[in-house]
Amino acid sequence: MRDRVPAAIVTVGTELVRGLRLDTNTAEVASALWITGYDVAETVSVPDSVDAIARTMSRLVDTYPLVVVTGGLGPTHDDVTREAAARALSRPMEREPSLEKALLTRGPGHTDPQARAQMLRQAELVSGARPIAPSVGTAPGQVIATGTSTLVLLPGPPAEMRPMVREFLGSGHHAAHVRTLRCLGITETDAQLAAQAVLGNSPGIGLTVLATPALVDVVLFDEGADDPALDEAATRIAAALGTACYSTDGSTLAETVLAHARSTGDRLATAESCTGGMVASALTDVPGASDVFAGGVVAYSNDVKTSLLGVPPSTLAAHGAVSEETALAMATGALGLGATCAVATTGVAGPTGGSPDKPVGLVWIATASRHSQGTAREYRFPGDRTGVRARATAHALDALRRALLVP
Repeated sequence: MRDRVPAAIVTVGTELVRGLRLDTNTAEVASALWITGYDVAETVSVPDSVDAIARTMSRLVDTYPLVVVTGGLGPTHDDVTREAAARALSRPMEREPSLEKALLTRGPGHTDPQARAQMLRQAELVSGARPIAPSVGTAPGQVIATGTSTLVLLPGPPAEMRPMVREFLGSGHHAAHVRTLRCLGITETDAQLAAQAVLGNSPGIGLTVLATPALVDVVLFDEGADDPALDEAATRIAAALGTACYSTDGSTLAETVLAHARSTGDRLATAESCTGGMVASALTDVPGASDVFAGGVVAYSNDVKTSLLGVPPSTLAAHGAVSEETALAMATGALGLGATCAVATTGVAGPTGGSPDKPVGLVWIATASRHSQGTAREYRFPGDRTGVRARATAHALDALRRALLVP
């Protein structure tokens, strides 16, 4: 394997350093750089200050062969990354006529001359920079060779940044040297130990384990191995993880469920109480879901459970809304939406509403299917309301996956 090239990432924005907005750009850029042979050794967030940005750039371009900066290239008063780069490199700014023309053509109309002038600031390049034309938005990127380093300036909005990252790194690059095995129903430590037991002292394969509520990713990456060795390791580790491993190609749980439904010829439906539509949302976030997802009902009140899902009032009276019996009745009722496999959730997400018998975190998840008799399972999820709902959503999707696997 070739030696990795050290790199640094800078995210610009006062909103980032004050905690007003989450920095997602660092993760996206770092992942893209790793796949294409770089090793990100340092990441920094700085406010919208010419001095702060220039000092950071100056230090990093003297240290790393590649420095990628996102943010601060727009038309507003606090978009000062261009000026900071010019100061850091001791170069003048130059107005690029082709960019100015494109901005006048594509940019929004302005009645205020000052607003128009600010918009045209985006046509200014650091002397010697190669522009990256925007495919989304109006701010171009810039690639600046410094002699010992390459400084890349990219816009901050992720939708504008992503195509420029691909343009800079080249369309031929892909994630061939990473394998991601996705799991549910196993702890982070158990997944790590199972993977390490398979790998043993295998040279050239790196391992990391990433966890979010309910989900665990086992990531294998190239440290000298070839693609066949990575594939073999991924296959063996997936076998060791068993049914907890739902994806070996990086597909999300929702993508996996939809793929299974297509292969079995099923149509899916959801009946949700405590998750409030999050299961349906996860499925419909996947393009093309409409071919196998019939629809869903958010049945928060008992009246809706009865009127739209056909849950008998006697079931609710005898067992309550959060119960095995109600979950099963909800799932069965969801089949009436034109589905052949359905999932239901009902629980106590908190922070209030719990009782000694039905505490916060108690969730029942049930499935009903043409393949088998309906089943339900009780869960006791930890965490706050957000965590309980996230875990319930993941386990509901997994319940669908497992129901579809029944012959």
